[in-house]
Amino acid sequence: MNGITLRRMSDAEFDSFKESTMKSFAAGNVTAGNWDETGAESRATAMLEQLLPDGATTAGHRFYTISGEPGDIGTLWIFTNGETAFLFDIMLDEKFRGMGLGHQTMGFLEKKLADEGIREIELHVFGHNTPARALYLKTGYLETDITMKKKIDLKQ
Repeated sequence: MNGITLRRMSDAEFDSFKESTMKSFAAGNVTAGNWDETGAESRATAMLEQLLPDGATTAGHRFYTISGEPGDIGTLWIFTNGETAFLFDIMLDEKFRGMGLGHQTMGFLEKKLADEGIREIELHVFGHNTPARALYLKTGYLETDITMKKKIDLKQ
């Protein structure tokens, strides 16, 4: 498939994106063992509200719908500051995963940002998100920090 494009999200798309991102971020932190399930969604909502006080118009943040030949295939959230960008979120709909579209989207994004003078992209990925980690490594990202955790059984 060729022809990946990014278009700015509509207000309705942003509202849906924000809700799904909150749920995904909460679930990711629960799975990673960072947060208890109770209150995780409230905590994620509070963090998003702090990070995006002006919603979709918060300075430096851009929200895109990823489109390809079959239509809309996912979403992308990027923050730019000077010559650096931070990829907050890229999410392909499940039915479009494993088809090389994530790789194509990352390449398209890198070219778009390079054309704007962005020289570096950073991101965070949960350690348990093996498919995303594989995509990032395959597209040339380097692991710069690794945080590890082990739960101790108190009944030993």
